[in-house]
Amino acid sequence: MKDRHAAGWTVAMLTAAAAVAAGIGVAEPSGPALTISLDTVAPYYDPFVAVVPAGAPIRWVNPTASPHSVRHDGCLHGDCAFQSVALQPDQSFMIAPLPPGRYDYHCELHPIMRGTVVVLGDAATVRPSSEAHATAR
Repeated sequence: MKDRHAAGWTVAMLTAAAAVAAGIGVAEPSGPALTISLDTVAPYYDPFVAVVPAGAPIRWVNPTASPHSVRHDGCLHGDCAFQSVALQPDQSFMIAPLPPGRYDYHCELHPIMRGTVVVLGDAATVRPSSEAHATAR
């Protein structure tokens, strides 16, 4: 499964990099926020790697029959970009736009559930997850 996640991450990053390099950008999410759906089977978050333009809010929805959460991995190191309470079935969690960078996250109730948000900016502003949040303060 790790190879599948790595391949998904690589494809998403190459697609985003090609779009930025070509100057075509990434399409704005339809509606007010990009939506990530939780699931009870791998890869658990759909899309597993969500690539969003800078300035786009992000919303996670829980259509499953079980509670789940969304917690930025940086919270483990004191640099928390986002953290939800337990989302009951049919609940959602929305965050304001994040600074450009990579944000790995997980479900606190089910640690096997992992995902990534990549917020695009110009190449000079995209930073690893912990650096992106630290510079936003």
